[in-house]
Amino acid sequence: MSSDPLPAANRPASSKLRGWGEALGITLVGILLGGVGCFILLRNYLYRQVQEGRMDLFHAAAWWEVGFGVIGLVLIPIFLWQRARGSSLAELGWRKPAPPLAYVLAVGLAILFLTGSYFGAQRVLPDVNVLEVNGLRLALAPLGIFLAIGEEMMMRGFFMTALHRAGVATWLQILASGACSASYHALQNPTPMGFFPSFILFSLHAGLYVVSKRSLMPVILTHSLYHVLGQPYLLMMAMVAMNR
Repeated sequence: MSSDPLPAANRPASSKLRGWGEALGITLVGILLGGVGCFILLRNYLYRQVQEGRMDLFHAAAWWEVGFGVIGLVLIPIFLWQRARGSSLAELGWRKPAPPLAYVLAVGLAILFLTGSYFGAQRVLPDVNVLEVNGLRLALAPLGIFLAIGEEMMMRGFFMTALHRAGVATWLQILASGACSASYHALQNPTPMGFFPSFILFSLHAGLYVVSKRSLMPVILTHSLYHVLGQPYLLMMAMVAMNR
């Protein structure tokens, strides 16, 4: 009689130690590139240019978004990692079909987020029309989609798949994804008010990923709508709010 209580088909594909190691490793990449590199160093540099009159807030936020493009480059090591494992980005949910309900939820989440953001911008940026369409905003749209793909591939696809292969409970995958995403978004404001809004938002992203049967496409749609319809004004608001 075998001492292993689980049949081979039901055993985790990797150990919990390895799963958490991969998940926390990709989080460290987010902390270094997104948290330290973009949210702190680049943001401080650009805001100093605004304060010294060398750049206006609109263009500083636009350059800030360009700087965040470095996060999208994480797609390269993720692709190479998956290839070394004999797998592909499809395992993480790239171009995987999702139920129609998942897309409805994705659009609904984007509407809620953007509505709240627009009301917030009216308070922080009372003299700015956040609904204005201009050439720079259109030029930034492809970059916003690229950033959404990169971050969702990293913190939903790679992160949650690593834990899933290790047999980690789905609810814990969702909370861990939300917490680790929030860890670098809140690095410039490490307080409960800085952490919990991001934690809730990205836990909803993780939940949507699960509802989508682990397809990345609905959650990429949601995140892309944030960027395309909200930037650079969301970053303008963030840049100002961080100094209050």
